[in-house]
Amino acid sequence: MKLIDYLNDMSLRKKIMILFAIVGIVPLIVTFFISYGEIRKLAVDGQSYAENQNYEQMLVTLSKKFYHLEELTSMIIVNKDLNAILSKKPSEMKIPEQLAVFNNVVAYSQIMESNSEFDRIVYYINDDFILTGDDTLFRRLGDVSDMPWVKSVYANNGRSAWVVREEPESVPSKYLALGRLLWNPANLSEPVGIVTLNIDTNQIRQSLTKSNPQQLVYIATADGDLIASTGEAEYEEMHLPEPIDSGGAFKSVSLASGTYLARGQKIGNTNLYLVTVLSNKAATEAIHNIRTQVLSTYAIITFIILIVIFPVAKSITRRILLLMNRMSQVRQGRLNELDISPSKDEVGQLISSYNYMIGSLQELLAEQFKLGQEKNEAELKALQSQINPHFLYNTLDMLNWMAQKGERENIQQIVYALSGYYRLILNKGEDFVTVRDEVRLSAIYMDIQMKRFRNRIQIDFDVAEEAMDCLIPKITLQPLVENAIIHGISEKEGGTGVIHVTGGVANGRLLLEVRDDGVGYQQGRETPRSHKGSGYGVKNIEKRLELYFVQPATLRFTSIAEGGTCVTIDVPAVRSGPE
Repeated sequence: MKLIDYLNDMSLRKKIMILFAIVGIVPLIVTFFISYGEIRKLAVDGQSYAENQNYEQMLVTLSKKFYHLEELTSMIIVNKDLNAILSKKPSEMKIPEQLAVFNNVVAYSQIMESNSEFDRIVYYINDDFILTGDDTLFRRLGDVSDMPWVKSVYANNGRSAWVVREEPESVPSKYLALGRLLWNPANLSEPVGIVTLNIDTNQIRQSLTKSNPQQLVYIATADGDLIASTGEAEYEEMHLPEPIDSGGAFKSVSLASGTYLARGQKIGNTNLYLVTVLSNKAATEAIHNIRTQVLSTYAIITFIILIVIFPVAKSITRRILLLMNRMSQVRQGRLNELDISPSKDEVGQLISSYNYMIGSLQELLAEQFKLGQEKNEAELKALQSQINPHFLYNTLDMLNWMAQKGERENIQQIVYALSGYYRLILNKGEDFVTVRDEVRLSAIYMDIQMKRFRNRIQIDFDVAEEAMDCLIPKITLQPLVENAIIHGISEKEGGTGVIHVTGGVANGRLLLEVRDDGVGYQQGRETPRSHKGSGYGVKNIEKRLELYFVQPATLRFTSIAEGGTCVTIDVPAVRSGPE
């Protein structure tokens, strides 16, 4: 479940990259293991084939050579001159006869030695023959009868015996010798000598080849005596304790220096073994090289796939991320279209739909804003229309009262002031006026009221010049001045008093105060008033200020400690022109 939640919360880019990696890289990995297995098998088979072919070629070559040498010894044994000597005892042959027969044998042997496959022929015969010596073609049998190689020849009972011989005084000093018994022609059960074909081990060494630098090839007797090898150092490290017959294949062997692959087999019908030993490291080095090459190739391909995956995933998710950011901005109220080059894929269509939706919302909001403005203007005009008849009704009532008293001059002055008042109210159809005009309007209104109240009520204006250019809905101060007269000073004993109108700008806000010294204002007061207003003034002002400034209006009423009421208008300072 946690894994599913984690995958669900994973970014789209990561999901796409993982998907591409699975689709592209996983088959590549599977292909790598399959192909590597096949290549490894082919490499192993190829290497085994090469090693076996090399071994078989050496074995065939050596077998033919040794077989040929054995054939030569057979030819020597049946030589008639040699048999003529061996059939008699030395005492039975005169010296001239011996010399004649031995010369024939020497001539025959020289012809045989002309064959380059061996160095020389040596005969070991009865010590009493006149031509026997220490370093001649014919040697005394008695001098070597106790040597191991002689015993090996006798042990073979006439069959070919391959032995190692050393002659310290000759060059080379070490030979591989093919020895056979010489028989008495008159009695074939009586051995009377030995003939040997000496082969230089260096010549044999030239026949040994290896296909790998870390390989040892050598020839040894069945007893383990070394005949020749491809290297003395390798032989000391890698030779087997005794020759083996591995049955025509390589087998694993463990030596003190490590694990190796070895193959051994008899050379023809001889008692010699051809042995090859190959290091496991050498056997697997080619495979490791192939693995490294294949792995490097697949790693490069994987890297290229990843390089291709990243821009593809980015091209898909970049536009989606931009769309997500713009939609987040929509939640914050910022309606901005996504300005990128159009495309016809699914993401491009989604972006086009988003831009169309944003455009429609902007048009709808613009229309709604326009309707709201029209509604506010209509509501302002309706509220304004409530104020005008109310003031006009009071003024006409006062004129009626003065007409009954016959105060013509006062009526004339009031009518003149009333015309100026309505000239300011009309204000060319504008619903908002400057504080300066609003102060003039209130002053004209007080001129009219002073006629009514016989100058018992005075008004004082102290508005800072910086506040004069600020805009407020028209007929804002006048209803407050009227309330100060009707509900403040008129309720006071004697009906006299002063109204102070002050104003200024602080911290970007317009502050206007209408303060009187009347009976004062108390929240929740239920004391009956002798003068009752229409109830339109304060509520009307609050509503118009709220509609104009698009925020709840601040209209505060506070009572003055020494008597009276202070009404404060606190609204943003909006100017009619540049400061």
